[in-house]
Amino acid sequence: MRTPSSGGADPTAEQPPFTTVRREPDAATRPFTTVPPPSHGQVPGQPSPARIGPYEVFQLLGEGGMGRVFLARSPGSRLVALKVIRPEYAETPNFRGRFRREAEAARSVSGFFTPPVLDADADAPQPWLATAYVPAPSLHEVVRGFGVLPEPALRALGTGLAEALLAIHEAGIVHRDLKPGNVLVAEDGPRVIDFGISRAVDATQVTRTGAVMGTPGFMAPEQIVSSREAGPAADVFSLGCVLVFAATGQGPFGAGGTAEILYRAVHHPPRLDGVPPALGPLIDACLDKDPALRPPAASVLATLGAADPAALLTEGLRQDLARRAAHAAVLVTAPPVPVTPLAPALVPAAAQGPSRRAFLWIAAGGSTAVAAGGAAALTAWRSRSGEDPARAGGGTGAGTGSTGVAEPKIPAGPKPRWKTPVKPLDNGQLRLVGNTLVRWDSTDAIGYDTATGKQRWTGSLRPPSEVTSAPKWLGVQGSMLFAEGWSGENGYLFGVDATGRQKFAYAVTRAGADGRVPYVQSVQSVSGSIAVLAVSGDDGYGIVAVDLTSGRVLWSHRGIRGSDFQAHADKRHCFLQDNGTLRGLDLRSGAQRWSVPDVIEPGAYPRLASDGTTLLVVSVKVQAFRASDGAKQWTAVNETTNLSPATVRGGRSHVFDGQDRVFALDMKSGEQAWHTASPLNLTTSGGANSQGPTVSSSFVAAATYATGDVPGFVVLRASDGKPLWAHQPSGDEAGGKTAWLLQASGDSLFAASETTLYAFRSTTS
Repeated sequence: MRTPSSGGADPTAEQPPFTTVRREPDAATRPFTTVPPPSHGQVPGQPSPARIGPYEVFQLLGEGGMGRVFLARSPGSRLVALKVIRPEYAETPNFRGRFRREAEAARSVSGFFTPPVLDADADAPQPWLATAYVPAPSLHEVVRGFGVLPEPALRALGTGLAEALLAIHEAGIVHRDLKPGNVLVAEDGPRVIDFGISRAVDATQVTRTGAVMGTPGFMAPEQIVSSREAGPAADVFSLGCVLVFAATGQGPFGAGGTAEILYRAVHHPPRLDGVPPALGPLIDACLDKDPALRPPAASVLATLGAADPAALLTEGLRQDLARRAAHAAVLVTAPPVPVTPLAPALVPAAAQGPSRRAFLWIAAGGSTAVAAGGAAALTAWRSRSGEDPARAGGGTGAGTGSTGVAEPKIPAGPKPRWKTPVKPLDNGQLRLVGNTLVRWDSTDAIGYDTATGKQRWTGSLRPPSEVTSAPKWLGVQGSMLFAEGWSGENGYLFGVDATGRQKFAYAVTRAGADGRVPYVQSVQSVSGSIAVLAVSGDDGYGIVAVDLTSGRVLWSHRGIRGSDFQAHADKRHCFLQDNGTLRGLDLRSGAQRWSVPDVIEPGAYPRLASDGTTLLVVSVKVQAFRASDGAKQWTAVNETTNLSPATVRGGRSHVFDGQDRVFALDMKSGEQAWHTASPLNLTTSGGANSQGPTVSSSFVAAATYATGDVPGFVVLRASDGKPLWAHQPSGDEAGGKTAWLLQASGDSLFAASETTLYAFRSTTS
C-alpha cells in the first residue's frame, strides 16, 4: 500500500483507499472532496516489530489507510503477508467484533485466484490478519513496467478476476476496493488480495465520520453515493474498470482530480477507447450505472470462456517473477534469529549495533537472489548501525558530521505567544504569506495575522460569469494564494494576495481539437512572475507556464506519461520529472535543455527541490543534479521507504525518514552536517500534500506522532540537530488524529492542529 506524493493523483497506483465525503450532488460543482486517510505513527523504539503473534517479521511491505503490511514467516517456515490494523480502528466500539466476523468469512474463501487467509487475531492490541504471501508484482506495476495487455492476456486476467470474485461473493464478502494495486500477477494467473476486512473498516468509517472508503476511478456509482448499498455488483463494476486500465493504461473515467473522476463515474459514460472490440460489450455491461443491469461474476466468467494464464507473461515479467521467487526462497530458508529486546528509540543508532532485521538480511545475503531485493535493506542496516547513509547509498559525501542524540526526556515547549481556535478543514493546509498565515482546503481559505492570531479575512472570489463550477482553492505558492475555476470553454486561474484581495482571474486553458477543456489541477511552483501549473483532462496530464503579470500562457507541455510527475521552477529553469525521466526546461520558453532517464523507479513518487544551482530528487533516496546541465552530483540517505520532501535553506537540505531520523545534508557535497534520531515518531505519509521539515535560520521542526497516537511536533536546533523541545497537547487541543501543520519565520514557529492555531518563540539552547 503506497501513498502517492505526486503532482497528479493516480487512482491506479498502489495506494490506500481514499475516504470520500458525500455532499449534496450539484451538477454545477464537483460534489466530492477527498480526505486522505489519517497518517499513523509507529510505537517509539519499534521501527518495525520483531514478532507479531506467532510470526517472525522480516520487513515492512507497505502502509496505508487501514494499517501496515509486513512480510513475515510462520513457525512452519511459510511466508505470509501480515496486515496489522491501525490502532484508531481497534479502539472503535464494535470494530473487533466486525473484524472477527469478516476474518472468519474470509478464511472460508477457497478460490484458486485468491491467496488463502491463514490466521487472524481480533483481540491483539492491534488486530492482524495473515494471508499467504505471493511473490509477484501488482497489475499496476506490470502495466507501468511492461505495457498494456493484449486481448489474450486481458481474457486471462478477466477470467482470473471473475473467478476470484465468484469465490469471494460466495463467502458472503464484498471486496469494495478491487483495483490494479490489489491484483497480483503471478506465473499461474492473477491473485486478488486485500479482501475480507474492508467491510469492518468501512463500517467504522461510516460510524465515525459519515464517510466511505474506496479508490476513485474504480468505485461503483452506488458505492460513491452510499457505501451501504455496495454489493457484489459494485465489485463487477470495479472489475470492468480494472480491465480498462489493463487494456489502456488508464481508468474508464479519465485522469484528473479525485472530485472530477468521481463525478464522471456517477454521471458520465465510460471511455473505452483502446479496449479490444471483442471485449467492449462485456466491459461496457460491467460498467452500467445501474447495478441491477450488470452481469454477475459467474456470467462474466462464462462470457470470457477458457483462457490461458500464460498469456499474461512477457519476458520481462518472467524475469521479475523469478527474482521475487528466488528472494522469497532465501527468506524461507534463512535460519531463525533469536528474539532479542528491541533497542529503545532514545539510544543512538551507532550504539545499538546491527538490528535483528540486519541479521536476517545478512543470512539472506549469501545468495545472489537477494541482489535485487536485499541491497536496499542492507543499506538500511548500514545506516541504522552508524555507517554514513550518504556512503551507504552510493553518494560522494564521506563525512558523517555530528549526530544529534535525543535526550532521555525532551523538554516541553515554551508557552505559546498566542493561540486561537480555528475552523476544522478537510485535509487543511497551512502556509505563511508575508505577515499572514493562510489555512485552506478545497472549499475554504482563511487568513490570520501572525502577530495576534486574529482572523484577517475569509477568502472569496469574483469569477467571470462564464465559470460554471464552484472555484476550488489550490493553495499557496510564493506570495500568492491560488484557486481554479472551469467553464465549458476555459480553465481559469485565480490569484489572491496576503490581504485576501483577488488580484487576477486568467483563462489559462482552452478547449482542444476534441472540444475538451483541461482544468488546472495544481500550481506546482512559482519563480518570480512565472507560475508552472499542472493541468489535467480526459486525455491525460500536462504542465503550463503562465506569466502572472499578464496572464499570458508562455508555453505548455502535454503528453506527460506518468501520474507521479512533478514540476519545479527556480530562477531560469523548470524541472520536470515524468515517469522516471528528469528534464531541464527553459523557464520562459519551455525549450528542453537536458534530459536524464531512469532517475527513479516508476511509482516511486518523488518530490523536487532546489537552490537554483543544485536540483534534488527525493524519493527513497536523495539525488542531486546540477541545474544547468543535469549532471549527477551525489546520492545520500538511500532507504527502502519514501523520505519526506526536502526543505532547502542555508546551503543545506533537510529530510526525515521512516525510521524517525532527521538529516541535514550539504547541498554541494551531500555530506551530512548532522542526523538526529527523533524522540518522537515522525509523520511520513508521503501524500501529495505531505510536508517536509519546517526550517528557519535557528531551528528545524517536524510533525510527529507519539505514544498513543497523540499528535504534536518536535523542534531541533538547526546548527547541529540537537532536540530542543516538543509540543504534545492533550484533550480537545490535541486536534484529532492527523498530523500538525508547521510554518517557521525567524525564531517564530506557527503550528496548526485541526482545532487550534499557535505561535511559539523557539529558543536555541
